[in-house]
Amino acid sequence: MKKKPKKRIPEQIATDSDEHFAYIAGYTEGGAPFGVTWEEMEAVERSVSAPRSGEPTIQGAPVSLNDIVQEMQIIFDTMTVYFKRSTGEFITVSDEYIHSAECDESLDDRPEWEQDAIRMTADVLACEDDGDYVPLPSRYDIHEYSVMERFCRTVSNLKVANDLFRSITGRGAFRRFKDAIRRHGVEDGWYRFRDEEYKAIAQEWCKKNGITWRE
Repeated sequence: MKKKPKKRIPEQIATDSDEHFAYIAGYTEGGAPFGVTWEEMEAVERSVSAPRSGEPTIQGAPVSLNDIVQEMQIIFDTMTVYFKRSTGEFITVSDEYIHSAECDESLDDRPEWEQDAIRMTADVLACEDDGDYVPLPSRYDIHEYSVMERFCRTVSNLKVANDLFRSITGRGAFRRFKDAIRRHGVEDGWYRFRDEEYKAIAQEWCKKNGITWRE
Protein backbone atom coordinates (compact mmCIF):
# COMPACT_ATOMS: atom_id res chain seq x y z
CA MET A 1 0.00 0.00 0.00
CA LYS A 2 1.30 3.43 -0.95
CA LYS A 3 1.77 5.57 2.12
CA LYS A 4 0.37 9.07 2.33
CA PRO A 5 3.02 11.75 2.58
CA LYS A 6 3.31 12.95 6.11
CA LYS A 7 1.71 16.30 6.75
CA ARG A 8 3.08 19.07 8.92
CA ILE A 9 1.83 18.66 12.50
CA PRO A 10 1.66 21.65 14.84
CA GLU A 11 4.90 21.90 16.85
CA GLN A 12 3.10 21.61 20.16
CA ILE A 13 1.79 18.16 19.13
CA ALA A 14 4.08 15.15 18.99
CA THR A 15 5.03 14.36 15.40
CA ASP A 16 4.78 10.57 15.74
CA SER A 17 2.52 9.49 12.85
CA ASP A 18 2.05 6.87 10.15
CA GLU A 19 -0.06 6.33 7.03
CA HIS A 20 -3.26 6.15 9.10
CA PHE A 21 -2.66 8.55 11.99
CA ALA A 22 -1.62 12.19 11.71
CA TYR A 23 -0.95 12.15 15.44
CA ILE A 24 -0.32 8.97 17.43
CA ALA A 25 -1.31 9.55 21.03
CA GLY A 26 -0.17 6.11 22.23
CA TYR A 27 -0.36 2.38 21.71
CA THR A 28 -2.57 -0.38 23.03
CA GLU A 29 -1.16 -3.32 24.97
CA GLY A 30 -1.15 -5.24 21.71
CA GLY A 31 0.95 -2.56 20.05
CA ALA A 32 -1.83 -0.98 17.92
CA PRO A 33 -1.57 2.82 17.62
CA PHE A 34 -4.41 5.19 18.46
CA GLY A 35 -4.82 8.93 18.03
CA VAL A 36 -5.99 11.43 15.39
CA THR A 37 -6.39 10.08 11.85
CA TRP A 38 -5.46 12.02 8.73
CA GLU A 39 -9.15 12.29 7.84
CA GLU A 40 -10.00 13.73 11.26
CA MET A 41 -7.11 16.20 11.02
CA GLU A 42 -8.27 17.34 7.56
CA ALA A 43 -11.83 17.81 8.86
CA VAL A 44 -10.54 20.02 11.68
CA GLU A 45 -8.47 22.08 9.24
CA ARG A 46 -11.50 22.56 6.95
CA SER A 47 -13.75 23.67 9.82
CA VAL A 48 -11.18 26.22 10.98
CA SER A 49 -10.54 27.69 7.53
CA ALA A 50 -14.18 27.68 6.30
CA PRO A 51 -16.08 30.97 6.59
CA ARG A 52 -18.70 30.95 9.32
CA SER A 53 -22.28 31.23 8.11
CA GLY A 54 -25.10 32.99 9.87
CA GLU A 55 -22.90 35.70 11.37
CA PRO A 56 -23.96 39.23 10.38
CA THR A 57 -21.56 41.42 8.45
CA ILE A 58 -19.71 43.84 10.70
CA GLN A 59 -21.33 47.27 10.74
CA GLY A 60 -19.30 50.41 10.18
CA ALA A 61 -20.27 53.63 11.96
CA PRO A 62 -23.55 53.81 13.92
CA VAL A 63 -26.49 54.76 11.69
CA SER A 64 -28.46 57.94 12.34
CA LEU A 65 -32.00 57.37 13.58
CA ASN A 66 -33.07 60.44 11.60
CA ASP A 67 -31.72 58.88 8.41
CA ILE A 68 -33.67 55.69 9.09
CA VAL A 69 -36.84 57.71 9.72
CA GLN A 70 -36.41 59.67 6.48
CA GLU A 71 -36.08 56.43 4.52
CA MET A 72 -39.11 54.91 6.26
CA GLN A 73 -41.23 57.90 5.31
CA ILE A 74 -40.72 57.36 1.56
CA ILE A 75 -41.41 53.61 1.51
CA PHE A 76 -44.23 52.48 -0.77
CA ASP A 77 -45.97 49.11 -1.06
CA THR A 78 -44.03 48.31 -4.25
CA MET A 79 -40.56 48.82 -2.80
CA THR A 80 -38.22 47.61 -0.08
CA VAL A 81 -35.47 49.74 1.40
CA TYR A 82 -32.39 47.92 2.68
CA PHE A 83 -29.70 49.12 5.08
CA LYS A 84 -26.26 47.86 4.07
CA ARG A 85 -24.30 47.22 7.26
CA SER A 86 -20.84 47.27 5.72
CA THR A 87 -21.19 50.69 4.07
CA GLY A 88 -24.05 52.41 5.93
CA GLU A 89 -25.93 52.94 2.66
CA PHE A 90 -29.67 52.69 2.10
CA ILE A 91 -30.57 50.72 -1.04
CA THR A 92 -34.05 50.92 -2.57
CA VAL A 93 -35.28 47.82 -4.40
CA SER A 94 -38.37 48.19 -6.57
CA ASP A 95 -40.61 45.17 -7.10
CA GLU A 96 -40.66 45.80 -10.85
CA TYR A 97 -36.93 45.01 -11.12
CA ILE A 98 -36.93 41.78 -9.10
CA HIS A 99 -38.11 39.61 -12.01
CA SER A 100 -35.47 41.05 -14.34
CA ALA A 101 -32.77 40.53 -11.72
CA GLU A 102 -33.78 36.93 -11.01
CA CYS A 103 -34.08 35.98 -14.70
CA ASP A 104 -30.68 37.43 -15.60
CA GLU A 105 -32.18 38.80 -18.82
CA SER A 106 -30.34 41.08 -21.23
CA LEU A 107 -30.30 44.74 -20.18
CA ASP A 108 -28.91 46.19 -23.40
CA ASP A 109 -32.21 47.78 -24.43
CA ARG A 110 -32.70 49.56 -21.08
CA PRO A 111 -31.35 52.99 -20.11
CA GLU A 112 -28.15 53.01 -18.05
CA TRP A 113 -29.82 54.17 -14.84
CA GLU A 114 -32.28 51.28 -15.05
CA GLN A 115 -29.49 48.79 -15.73
CA ASP A 116 -27.76 50.01 -12.57
CA ALA A 117 -30.97 49.61 -10.57
CA ILE A 118 -31.46 46.03 -11.79
CA ARG A 119 -27.83 45.10 -11.08
CA MET A 120 -28.15 46.53 -7.59
CA THR A 121 -31.36 44.53 -7.10
CA ALA A 122 -29.55 41.37 -8.21
CA ASP A 123 -26.73 42.07 -5.75
CA VAL A 124 -29.18 42.55 -2.88
CA LEU A 125 -31.03 39.33 -3.71
CA ALA A 126 -27.77 37.38 -3.99
CA CYS A 127 -26.48 38.65 -0.63
CA GLU A 128 -29.75 38.69 1.29
CA ASP A 129 -28.77 35.73 3.47
CA ASP A 130 -25.31 36.93 4.50
CA GLY A 131 -26.67 39.60 6.85
CA ASP A 132 -25.20 42.63 5.07
CA TYR A 133 -28.49 43.89 3.59
CA VAL A 134 -31.19 44.35 6.23
CA PRO A 135 -34.72 45.37 5.10
CA LEU A 136 -36.20 48.38 6.86
CA PRO A 137 -39.69 48.11 8.38
CA SER A 138 -42.33 47.93 5.65
CA ARG A 139 -45.47 50.07 5.46
CA TYR A 140 -47.28 47.12 7.04
CA ASP A 141 -44.84 47.16 9.98
CA ILE A 142 -45.18 50.93 10.39
CA HIS A 143 -49.00 50.97 10.09
CA GLU A 144 -49.40 54.73 9.84
CA TYR A 145 -53.16 54.51 10.39
CA SER A 146 -52.46 53.34 13.96
CA VAL A 147 -50.00 56.21 14.36
CA MET A 148 -52.76 58.64 13.35
CA GLU A 149 -55.14 57.06 15.86
CA ARG A 150 -52.60 57.45 18.66
CA PHE A 151 -52.06 61.10 17.70
CA CYS A 152 -55.80 61.78 17.90
CA ARG A 153 -55.77 60.53 21.50
CA THR A 154 -53.09 63.06 22.43
CA VAL A 155 -55.17 66.08 21.34
CA SER A 156 -56.52 67.75 24.48
CA ASN A 157 -59.23 69.78 22.73
CA LEU A 158 -62.14 67.33 22.67
CA LYS A 159 -63.86 69.00 19.71
CA VAL A 160 -60.69 68.89 17.61
CA ALA A 161 -59.93 65.32 18.68
CA ASN A 162 -63.43 64.14 17.69
CA ASP A 163 -63.11 65.80 14.29
CA LEU A 164 -59.74 64.14 13.74
CA PHE A 165 -61.19 60.75 14.70
CA ARG A 166 -64.03 61.27 12.21
CA SER A 167 -61.53 62.16 9.49
CA ILE A 168 -59.79 58.78 9.71
CA THR A 169 -62.99 56.76 9.39
CA GLY A 170 -63.66 55.02 6.06
CA ARG A 171 -62.03 55.40 2.65
CA GLY A 172 -59.84 58.40 1.94
CA ALA A 173 -58.78 58.61 5.58
CA PHE A 174 -55.24 59.80 4.90
CA ARG A 175 -56.35 62.71 2.70
CA ARG A 176 -59.11 63.78 5.11
CA PHE A 177 -56.74 63.55 8.08
CA LYS A 178 -54.21 65.85 6.39
CA ASP A 179 -56.98 68.35 5.62
CA ALA A 180 -58.18 68.19 9.23
CA ILE A 181 -54.80 68.78 10.88
CA ARG A 182 -54.28 71.83 8.64
CA ARG A 183 -57.77 73.13 9.39
CA HIS A 184 -57.25 72.85 13.16
CA GLY A 185 -53.67 74.14 13.14
CA VAL A 186 -52.13 70.97 14.62
CA GLU A 187 -50.08 70.02 11.57
CA ASP A 188 -46.71 70.75 13.24
CA GLY A 189 -47.73 68.74 16.28
CA TRP A 190 -48.68 65.80 14.06
CA TYR A 191 -45.35 65.74 12.26
CA ARG A 192 -43.41 65.94 15.53
CA PHE A 193 -45.53 63.11 16.94
CA ARG A 194 -45.10 61.01 13.80
CA ASP A 195 -41.31 61.48 13.82
CA GLU A 196 -41.11 60.27 17.43
CA GLU A 197 -43.29 57.25 16.61
CA TYR A 198 -41.09 56.44 13.63
CA LYS A 199 -37.98 56.79 15.79
CA ALA A 200 -39.40 54.29 18.28
CA ILE A 201 -40.08 51.84 15.44
CA ALA A 202 -36.56 52.46 14.08
CA GLN A 203 -35.00 51.78 17.49
CA GLU A 204 -36.86 48.48 17.82
CA TRP A 205 -35.72 47.55 14.31
CA CYS A 206 -32.10 48.32 15.24
CA LYS A 207 -32.30 46.26 18.43
CA LYS A 208 -33.88 43.32 16.61
CA ASN A 209 -31.18 43.28 13.93
CA GLY A 210 -28.17 44.09 16.12
CA ILE A 211 -27.59 47.47 14.47
CA THR A 212 -25.95 50.29 16.42
CA TRP A 213 -27.47 53.76 16.08
CA ARG A 214 -27.02 57.36 17.11
CA GLU A 215 -29.57 60.12 17.65
